[in-house]
Amino acid sequence: MAASANARSDSDQQEARKDALETASAGNTAEVHQFKGEWDDEGVFFYQAFNDEISDYAIQHGRFGGPHFNPTRMTWIKPSFAWVLYRAGYGRKHNQSRILKVKLPHAAVAALLGACACKHGGGGHKGRVQWDPARDLLSSEDKGRQPRKMRRERAIQIGLSHELSEAYVGSVISIEDVTELAHAVGEAHATKPCQEGRQDAMAELLPRLPVERPYMPQCEHEALVRLQLVAAGSAAEASEGRS
Repeated sequence: MAASANARSDSDQQEARKDALETASAGNTAEVHQFKGEWDDEGVFFYQAFNDEISDYAIQHGRFGGPHFNPTRMTWIKPSFAWVLYRAGYGRKHNQSRILKVKLPHAAVAALLGACACKHGGGGHKGRVQWDPARDLLSSEDKGRQPRKMRRERAIQIGLSHELSEAYVGSVISIEDVTELAHAVGEAHATKPCQEGRQDAMAELLPRLPVERPYMPQCEHEALVRLQLVAAGSAAEASEGRS
């Protein structure tokens, strides 16, 4: 059986540990972060990278499944297009050669996040939220090899396993293959010889790029505080603001 597409290589694991350490050393663990992603009245879009076998099945059937997909193992979903491009090398890494854009209804997003804990590294939670350094979709670093790291902004990563992963799979509204766009962004980021050339290349792609904006999941206040999406005292303040 083909290796699962969401299994990370040693280098990926080292990079993930580095990001986790940077987040852990960022200071106050009660710091509030902003969920950013593309969304509409129907739901929220997330990204995942898979191999050809899993992706072909998903696109053909409009859902995840088939002999190469394990619905109960830990899977990570990301609302940031730039972040999945960073993790999957613009869709060029082994077993991460296809980038899928997955839409979930708002209620499903709230239910999944409501069952998550905010934690870095290992742990026994079936649902895990991590806030890692965000990546800029419009610029690159490391000689065009990856989207630029934004050190003052965090991006949410949501890890789901067992029944939460199964609930995620069962909640999917739509699946779109955006690998070609991922490759195009990678080529634009690597454009030489000057920064202006990269900017011009990205400007041509702007109409095709997702518009990611702040999003507040429809979770209970306690869950929002636990996941560092709102401050502990914000419920009373919001209530006063609505009166």
